[in-house]
Amino acid sequence: MVPIRQPVGLPMQQLAVILRERALAICGEPAGDHVVVLGGGDTPVSPREHVERIRRQRYFIGREERNPLAEDMHQAVNYLSQELYSKDVHFLMELIQNAEDNDYPSGVLPALEFVITSKDITCSGATATLLVFNNENGFTPANIESISRIGKSTKKSNRGSGYIGEKGIGFKSVFLVSKNPHIFSNGYQIKFSEDPSVDCGIGYIVPEWVEDCPSIADIMNIYGCLKSLPTTTIILPLKSDKIDAVKKELSGTHPEVLLFLSKIRQISVREINDNLNVTSLSQISISSEADALTRKQIGAESYTLHLSALENKTGERQCSYYIWKQHFPVKPECCVQKREGIDQWVVMLAFPHGQRLSQAMGSPGVYAFLPTEMATNFPFIIQADFLLSSSRESILLDSQWNQGILECVSSAFVNAFLVLLKSIESAPAFALPPIFKFLPLNHSSIVLMDSVRLSIRNKLIGVDIIPCETCSSLKVFRKPTEVFRIESAFWSIINRAVKMGVDVPNISSHGTHILNSYFDSKVYDDELGFLGIGYVDSEWYGKCIQGSDLVALLPEDIYFDLLTFVAQNWKAKKMEKIPLVKCVGRGGLQTYMSVYEATMGDERLCILSDEECVPLIINWNNEFSTASRTLFMPLSTQKALGLFPKKTTVMEWLEKYVGVKSLTLHEYALVVVKALHEKNMVLSFTRFIYHLHSENLMPEWNVKHICNLMPIVDNCGCVVAARSTVLVPSKGSKWAALLGENPWKAQNYVELGDDYIYARNSSGEHTCDDQFLSFIRTFIHGTDVPFLLPPDAGFPVASSSLTTEKALLLLEWIENLRTRGICIPKKFLSCIKYGNWLKTSVGYRSPADSFCSNAEWGCLFQDRVAFADVPMIDQEYYLGNIIDFKEVLGTLGVRFEFAEVMSYIGNHCFMSMVTGTPTGDMVLSLLRFIRFLEQEHIQSDHLIETVRGGNWLKTCSGYRSPVGSVLFSSEWTVPSEISSLPFVDIDFYGPEISDYKSELEKLGVHVTLKKNYNIIVDNFKIPTGPVTSGAATLLLKCIRYADSCRNLVKVLKNRQWLKTNAGFRAPRETFILDPEWKCLVKFADAVPLLDLSFYSNEILTYRDELMKIGVVLSLEQASNSITNYLKQLLSTSSLTKEIRLALLSCYKDLRDEHKTFPADILKFMQKQKWLNTTQGFRTPDKCVLFDSSWEPLMAVARLPFIDDSDSSNGMGKEIYSYKKELKALGVIVGFNQGADFILSCLSTAEKPQMHMPNVVNRYTGMIVSDSGITSESTEQNVVPLCVADCPPLLVSSTLESLLKCMQTCTDPRNFAAQIRNMQMKTTLGYRYADQCILYDLAWSSYLRREDGPFIDEAFYGSEILSYKTELRLIGVVVDIGYGCTLLEQDLKHFLRVDTITRIYKYFAAFKWDPRNKGQSWIWIPNGSSSGHWVRPADCVLHDRNGLFSTRFSVLDKYYEKDLLGFFSSTLGVRHNPRVLDHCILWRSWECTCSELTPARCSFFWEFIGNRWNATTAKLLSGSVTRVPVLSCGKIILREVEDVFVPDDLLLKHLFDQFSSEPLFVWYPSGLSFTARAKMDTIYQRLGVRAISKSVTKVESCDLNMHHYQVVEARDAFVSPGLLRIILAFLTNPVLENGADKRHQMASYLLGMKIFDMTEPISVSYNVKTSLGRTVTVKGRRIFRWERENRKLYMQRSDGPQGRITRMEMATSFGEEISQGLLYERVDLIPTLTDLLKVGFLVDFDEDEVEFLLRTKNLQLFSEDEDFIMGSFSSH
Repeated sequence: MVPIRQPVGLPMQQLAVILRERALAICGEPAGDHVVVLGGGDTPVSPREHVERIRRQRYFIGREERNPLAEDMHQAVNYLSQELYSKDVHFLMELIQNAEDNDYPSGVLPALEFVITSKDITCSGATATLLVFNNENGFTPANIESISRIGKSTKKSNRGSGYIGEKGIGFKSVFLVSKNPHIFSNGYQIKFSEDPSVDCGIGYIVPEWVEDCPSIADIMNIYGCLKSLPTTTIILPLKSDKIDAVKKELSGTHPEVLLFLSKIRQISVREINDNLNVTSLSQISISSEADALTRKQIGAESYTLHLSALENKTGERQCSYYIWKQHFPVKPECCVQKREGIDQWVVMLAFPHGQRLSQAMGSPGVYAFLPTEMATNFPFIIQADFLLSSSRESILLDSQWNQGILECVSSAFVNAFLVLLKSIESAPAFALPPIFKFLPLNHSSIVLMDSVRLSIRNKLIGVDIIPCETCSSLKVFRKPTEVFRIESAFWSIINRAVKMGVDVPNISSHGTHILNSYFDSKVYDDELGFLGIGYVDSEWYGKCIQGSDLVALLPEDIYFDLLTFVAQNWKAKKMEKIPLVKCVGRGGLQTYMSVYEATMGDERLCILSDEECVPLIINWNNEFSTASRTLFMPLSTQKALGLFPKKTTVMEWLEKYVGVKSLTLHEYALVVVKALHEKNMVLSFTRFIYHLHSENLMPEWNVKHICNLMPIVDNCGCVVAARSTVLVPSKGSKWAALLGENPWKAQNYVELGDDYIYARNSSGEHTCDDQFLSFIRTFIHGTDVPFLLPPDAGFPVASSSLTTEKALLLLEWIENLRTRGICIPKKFLSCIKYGNWLKTSVGYRSPADSFCSNAEWGCLFQDRVAFADVPMIDQEYYLGNIIDFKEVLGTLGVRFEFAEVMSYIGNHCFMSMVTGTPTGDMVLSLLRFIRFLEQEHIQSDHLIETVRGGNWLKTCSGYRSPVGSVLFSSEWTVPSEISSLPFVDIDFYGPEISDYKSELEKLGVHVTLKKNYNIIVDNFKIPTGPVTSGAATLLLKCIRYADSCRNLVKVLKNRQWLKTNAGFRAPRETFILDPEWKCLVKFADAVPLLDLSFYSNEILTYRDELMKIGVVLSLEQASNSITNYLKQLLSTSSLTKEIRLALLSCYKDLRDEHKTFPADILKFMQKQKWLNTTQGFRTPDKCVLFDSSWEPLMAVARLPFIDDSDSSNGMGKEIYSYKKELKALGVIVGFNQGADFILSCLSTAEKPQMHMPNVVNRYTGMIVSDSGITSESTEQNVVPLCVADCPPLLVSSTLESLLKCMQTCTDPRNFAAQIRNMQMKTTLGYRYADQCILYDLAWSSYLRREDGPFIDEAFYGSEILSYKTELRLIGVVVDIGYGCTLLEQDLKHFLRVDTITRIYKYFAAFKWDPRNKGQSWIWIPNGSSSGHWVRPADCVLHDRNGLFSTRFSVLDKYYEKDLLGFFSSTLGVRHNPRVLDHCILWRSWECTCSELTPARCSFFWEFIGNRWNATTAKLLSGSVTRVPVLSCGKIILREVEDVFVPDDLLLKHLFDQFSSEPLFVWYPSGLSFTARAKMDTIYQRLGVRAISKSVTKVESCDLNMHHYQVVEARDAFVSPGLLRIILAFLTNPVLENGADKRHQMASYLLGMKIFDMTEPISVSYNVKTSLGRTVTVKGRRIFRWERENRKLYMQRSDGPQGRITRMEMATSFGEEISQGLLYERVDLIPTLTDLLKVGFLVDFDEDEVEFLLRTKNLQLFSEDEDFIMGSFSSH
């Protein structure tokens, strides 16, 4: 067994020996009974002796000295064992992997068995033990040697031989679960311990012989005595905390773990209890392999693998896997060192048939021979020789090797898929779709895997893989882009039609390949979507429906399924011209209509909702089709539609897109009736409606509606659509007897023609005349007088006399209309009302001009009023019948009442007489007539009402109406003074008119005044002279009693008509004295008071009326006038001291008497600037009454004190007696009251400042100058401060007063804003308030008073601390955490390091955030009180290696450790120099020195190496132009173009030996292999060239042929073994070499001559430097092959240049032959070189070569065997 793999290989000589030994073993030579044969000529030893030798020689056990590396070796192997795996149980994968790499005897089924038992057979105290049995060949001595070391694998470079081991940790991973693993194999029985050995101090790798626990018998007892014990047994006493994890992993071993193992065929797991009874069993095995096929053209093979998993709980489960295995050449850009020598990728895919064998944790998707934990989300498994992560959990996604493999997966999948598809091509069509379930449909969470998925899709899209629908049994496959699906609903229609015998042609014959129906299923939606197979468009469905004539062939039920499908997938432009809809055409024949025809044509398709009427309507529609333009679906189709389950869907489509309407009989009739324009069709349609009504097929209301819309045929034979009324035919009608011809044709009164009274047959239906005429009268509304409804129009007959019969018929007609409640049209009624057709006593007159008298008053006053000719109806003419129509006559305007006669007389008789100039006698006659009617007790009201409105009564103002006129008497004398009344002209009428006062009053004449003040107001005139007291009183009465006196009041307000003590004045200028406010009058010189002696006290009873016209009566009105008077005095500066004091006195008196002071005067006193102050005239609220409490504020505030002087504008000392009144008016009379007012008076003007001499603060070293500016002081003032002008300074008393004001004011913040503009005294001089700090005990924990601008407590007193709230408002920093900004401003004025340190600590404590972090904030001291300020960018916290002492200020030299974090976090000081800083440093070294110390150079490159990344590389590449080299033991810098990376040690040896100048870069001492590799990467990134890529090889063209010997090729090297290697390699599919080409290439060797040269075959190596110089060295060449000349020159191994080793010979031979044969494929030269090198070392022995080819998976074809045999047959 070979349990581990390591990266270090064996020398070629040892490999040749091993190959030879294995060849002997294959031939059957016995190896002996547990005798170990070691290399190096040692004698055979027993296994135990071998183990003891290892312990003694390697680990110094039994020797006196101790291995000096013991502890390091133990820690190294401990680290390796635990680091690589993230889970403890990964040791199982290592054991399975090792078992796969083992060799097995022939005829044995390779198996691996895990047995876990609770029996402690090792006597180690373990509660559970795991035994691993493997029937391999067993451990060899080399295996024991390897397992007892670190990094000594026996499998190096055997990847191509089938070894799957990777990580090199192998067996040692068992220490994760066991402290003492045991191995029993081939006579070896050893154990290892996790703990360091007491003998040597090393654990893990020190073998110890097992004496008795366990024994072979113990193992047999566990395994089973009846079975043969396998060769190798590994015993693992389990750690107590690992038992559950191991059991879980064992029970969860994935069943598919065997899929890609080439040797192991069975894995089983048993658990045995204490009684050695099996409690559980699980077994995985490969039951069979079948159907193996090889496809040489693509380098692939396939087979079917049957896996079975057996568990005693669930029984046996099986699954078959189709395995696809394909070879791909390794791309040169993907080659990696770990897979050196591997030239082919083998990609395997496993496709499970049925349910995969899986565990609960899921199924892995990626294998590297064994399962990883990567889930691809693919339905197949990917296996390849991936590079894995250290944990084996996943592959390395960033590995170019893995990426190259994954790029091949898509090609392998497509090839496998095509083979699978073709393998069942002959199967039924339904067997094909399941293959597509292997498509990777789902996105993978791994981006790289998802790209594989997309690559598979892109490749499959271009291949013919999709089965199509055909009309034959022949299968047709097309590309996914050429195939389309059809909807499942359409498939259902097609299949149903076929089942019913409908001949449906091939659906793929319409220009599109249709997907096979078995594949076109929802089950495969995802697969089809993945391949981009979409659905056909609607145009295809249209072609299929039309081309297959489905509409005509399908039965009705399937036909509607088709329409449903069309409706649900409707695309108008694609299918609109396909005949889809059935209909009944003209003549009753069935036809088909497209959607385009139905919507764009003249005819519309309809269906009837009432199926019973369908035959009848279709029959009648033949007659109306030209009018209705309507077609109907066949009766059978309509019946089928009614029964169709999806009727709603079909109807919605038919209505929306086809325009089909579902019509009732009523709706159909509406369609037809709107298109009737021809006489016969109208008559037919009338009979059609009559037929529907008579058969009760249409409700009566529908019939009425249709008849109202239906046109009619008039008496002229014309079709009339619009009519208002239909007249019955004139023959025998009453309307014709009365009216003659139809007078209302213009009003759409239509007379029916004679065609309506004749019988006629239509559409086979007979019409009865009487019934039809009755139908016309009922539904077409043919009418006659007196039932005729007249229009709003007249008729000629009414304008002429009518006979008695016609007149009575007309009255009957009107009476009928009234009885029916019909409103008679106005024009019609007016025509009759005003037509002269009625016979009266004065001739034919209109009814409106006629009267109908009675016996009571008929001849009462004919003699008295002879001039009145009244038209009375001649009742005798109408034979007394006319009185029966009294109400009708009244409607027509005939009057019957006596009052109406009176009105008639008044309007027509009397008014006709007075239209001229009436005489006095006429008026007196009228008065006498009125008196006569009263005497006769006859009502005269109507007569009076008629005549009173005329302007016929003569007055002093002309002719006027009686209404409003006045009959003069003495009581009208005073009113006549103020009004212009229309008095009756008595002179014109004479004194007699005064006798008719009662008649005049009835006519509207005013005879007496009787409080009739309205007539005075209406006729008011403005008096020309003074208004008498009586007239004035009358005017006030008019205002009180008149209905409307607005205009009168308006006129009176502006006229000066009221008598006052100051003459006549307007009302608004007149006052009525009130004793309560009499004292206010003294403020004005003249107040006009109403003259009560003139008017008497009666006028005071009219106070309300006086107020209406504006007389001043109230205190408010008086105060307004007085206020205006005061304002006038104030505006002219005439408001004297006396008046001011009088105002205050009056205000005081009224307040004392608790009386209300007039609001207007009070407002004047409060709002007007009438008080003189030190700041000018002010309103009271802007004034201050002075006292001593105001003195401290006078220095900072301009206060307006009231002028108390005796000057003209002063108030005198008397003002202080009105303190309460002034306070009430708003004057500030006390300090506590005026805080808010003081705010507006504060002054920021410059004030005298306190002069202070320059004083040096002895604590801070800062100068306090008289300007208040500070600066630090040393012996010389090196940091002066700028002097600036300062605002006023706050002395102690002033500041305290201001702070007190802030406490009482309503807006402290605004107050504080003003104080901020003043300066306060601090320990650092005078500062603005917001630049000061209040010092208290809290600050003393961090700072001293002199460390910042703290308020000078000595100057202001300790009371200052009680105003913290107020100080905080004005901007003073009171709270300890808010002083950073102020301290920052003064920081750079300090020079003492202790002061600055205290400030830094304060900054650190309170998270200082500097305004500009880039400024010079850091003090670098030079002594205790000197130094300089630097920027944070110029500092670092540490410089461990001391490289940057001249470039940066290193802060850990100057400050304590606790401040370094502050510098870093707050100011951004870097902890250490950056990569960029190192680049600048190196650049300075390049410019300033040519020699560096090894230490400084090592420090530099150590830093770069630890931080090497893309950014570092970019920075360094832009900075470094020279790199270090070692010259004469010193490090110097040389241009990168002049030095090289020694990647080829042979070339380095040559140039070091023969070149006089240093050419290779310097490396720091003590570098590991990985660190040196990183240095190579760094150097090359900087532009340093690799020597192997920069050297130019120059071969000598001329050879010294004086001393040579010709050797026969076949005697020297050309042997069958050589040809076998070459021909087997040339069969690589990548080379694409046919047999002829292979044989031609081999023939170059067969005819070759070999020249054994005495003189050397020299070769030169040149490299060029930056200045164009060439450095040349010479080396020797052992072989030189001129292929075309078939000559091989060989230098003797013992020539003049020294002895040549066999390895050097083998290497040179392999390279020369490979380069000659593969000059076109340079990438394959190293692989062939390695093969030829091994063959050379074993002298191309055929057995050795045969084994070598098998390990490389190479074989010869039969034609190559024949070629070799033929080439050497003669030998």
